[in-house]
Amino acid sequence: MARTGEVRRRAGYDLTLWPACVRGYPLREQIAAASAAGYSCIAVNSATYVAALSEGLSGAEIAEIVKDHGLRVSWVDAVTGWLPVRYPPRAPELRDFLDHDLDIAFEMAETLGATSLLAVGSFDHATIPMQELVDRFGSLCDRAARRGLRVGLEFIPFWGIATLRTALDIVAAAGASNGGFVLDSWHFYRGDPDLALIGEIPAGKLYAVQLADAALRIRGVNLLDDCLQYRCAPGQGALPLDDFMASVTRLGASDFGPEIFSSALDTLPAQQAAELCADATRALLKKHHIAA
Repeated sequence: MARTGEVRRRAGYDLTLWPACVRGYPLREQIAAASAAGYSCIAVNSATYVAALSEGLSGAEIAEIVKDHGLRVSWVDAVTGWLPVRYPPRAPELRDFLDHDLDIAFEMAETLGATSLLAVGSFDHATIPMQELVDRFGSLCDRAARRGLRVGLEFIPFWGIATLRTALDIVAAAGASNGGFVLDSWHFYRGDPDLALIGEIPAGKLYAVQLADAALRIRGVNLLDDCLQYRCAPGQGALPLDDFMASVTRLGASDFGPEIFSSALDTLPAQQAAELCADATRALLKKHHIAA
């Protein structure tokens, strides 16, 4: 762990621990695991933050814990409150994770020092018109800009913003200078994996890359189950991640991190899970000549 108060500075890139990798652990343990495994940043979602508050920590205390572990909070993860539907009606088990007011996300960013919000749309296909998505994303970016924040839009193949094409259209139509993209390798390959579309992301607009591997065929009962239970670390599956990395590195991305929802990973201690994910991610980045 870094010395108390000594925040790690990135060299070639930020290595971000996304909370999926340690989802079974409280925020304090996620922070400690990220520090021990050598990450420079962590992302924090509203559910984990609210749980930490309910356990007696204040936002200021959480920020101090992060600082004491030599980390920065780079992202507020899984922001859904910009839309009228905050969790998918057909997956009520996700309500506690996703159903959080937008004010909480901005409170987290201010208190924890996050620089970016990750916007997702967890609604059923075709239930929110395209123009409303554009307008609401633009409004979210405007509110974020007044606080010096960026907004990365993430498409998710089994919900309403299902493809990179749709995300590209929303961000372009909104026209916000602080609006861009978070690109998840699992979402890309389980959706419409057109590598040419990655090249359409404007320079400087790929704010973060989330990395996960998987089997070529869907596992589990459906795509959501495959997403939340059967991902694996880069190099442990069969997705053509080399092709994906060749495309994203051309865009000059500098924030990479594992996003691995996995029932197998859930069985490991937090530090071991964080280390396994970090080692696999670093190996992939090194293979593609992305210097630490």
